[in-house]
Amino acid sequence: MKKLQLIRSTMMPLPMSNVDTDQIMPKEFLKRVERSGYGEYLFYDWKKDADGNLDPTFPLNSETYKNAKVLVTGSNFGTGSSREHAPWGLQDWGFDAIISTNFADIFKNNCLNIGLLPIEVNADVVEKLFKLIQEDPKTTIEISVEDNSFKCSQISASFVLDDFSKQKLIKGQDQIDITLEHQELISSFSTDRKKLIPNLD
Repeated sequence: MKKLQLIRSTMMPLPMSNVDTDQIMPKEFLKRVERSGYGEYLFYDWKKDADGNLDPTFPLNSETYKNAKVLVTGSNFGTGSSREHAPWGLQDWGFDAIISTNFADIFKNNCLNIGLLPIEVNADVVEKLFKLIQEDPKTTIEISVEDNSFKCSQISASFVLDDFSKQKLIKGQDQIDITLEHQELISSFSTDRKKLIPNLD
């Protein structure tokens, strides 16, 4: 997992609420065994028109936003099923952070587990960000994971991030990395337990 300390980027707007994980990553792509390569399937149905061609009005298809690492979206983002593939697709596309008023709990945890930062702020801040992007798509936002805050033009806002998740992001550690930090203790416990129970495999 890559380290996530300071994000400085343009933003992509997705002014829609109640976006569910089946739209973020449709179910037909869940059969893949790889964890990478999901970016091309992100919002697969929404980014196409009725004829199956790429819709130039959908943000993901716009050259204007192609380098954006921050997605700004409406309320209740990531609702629906708990599929991890949705955060995988967002991260594989290139996003490092998502800003919304609120996220589905499981989706939020899945994001934090892979190093994708979900930021919750009030609706007024989100609307101001949408307005800034509309006025100038090149507007840059700077997000500090360490300080739990971001700045964008005249907007400054803070967000809640628990210390455990913050350290995971800053250090670039997933659950396995954290477990391996205690490898000596785990090995010691395993050895001692075998002494207590000789027939234990």
